[in-house]
Amino acid sequence: MMKERGVLGELLTIGPKITLIGMSGLGKSHWSKLLEKEGFKRFCCDNLIADRLFDICDRAVGKVDCLGRWMGFPYSAGYKEKEKAYLSAETQTLWELVAYLEASPAEEKVIIDTTGSAPYAGDAVMKRLGELTRMVHLATSSAYVDQLTQHYMSSPRPVIWGDFYIQRSSETEKEALSRCYRSLLEHRETLYRKYAHHTIAYDLHRI
Repeated sequence: MMKERGVLGELLTIGPKITLIGMSGLGKSHWSKLLEKEGFKRFCCDNLIADRLFDICDRAVGKVDCLGRWMGFPYSAGYKEKEKAYLSAETQTLWELVAYLEASPAEEKVIIDTTGSAPYAGDAVMKRLGELTRMVHLATSSAYVDQLTQHYMSSPRPVIWGDFYIQRSSETEKEALSRCYRSLLEHRETLYRKYAHHTIAYDLHRI
């Protein structure tokens, strides 16, 4: 609890408008919900993207899991087409949030909980978000790569892989997925650092 209060206190000093960036499963939703309790208007990009892609999503499953089941894995049939549709929905969602922020009063408190693939929406929308909000990067750590990979494999979320999934002839599909996820983590960290105004170390923000 002491660590949680410390991170929350740090977030509250950053400014009235915050965008959380970082890999899926790192706790962006956890921290954004805590800020919501502090009076911030919360936007969950996972839910907004799901609303764009599905007319009906099984409430018992939840929108994030619904997205994950629909997206599947990079070796699944039709994955590339779904990846393209997902990224299009994400880009549209982020631009709509930009429009909201541009019209928002300066004093309004806003927290945007992005997906792990937000940087793939493009440099233009990410830079504009960076002009309108403070970008806070929830970092990963090389010491926890195995743990993060195991967490992803046990509870897969929609992931934009791009060219990072390549299966070797000696690997099963899931072995390749595990190996490539590690490479994806490293690549994503460089993208998040590019846009971040603030970075919170994994040992501090992990829950």
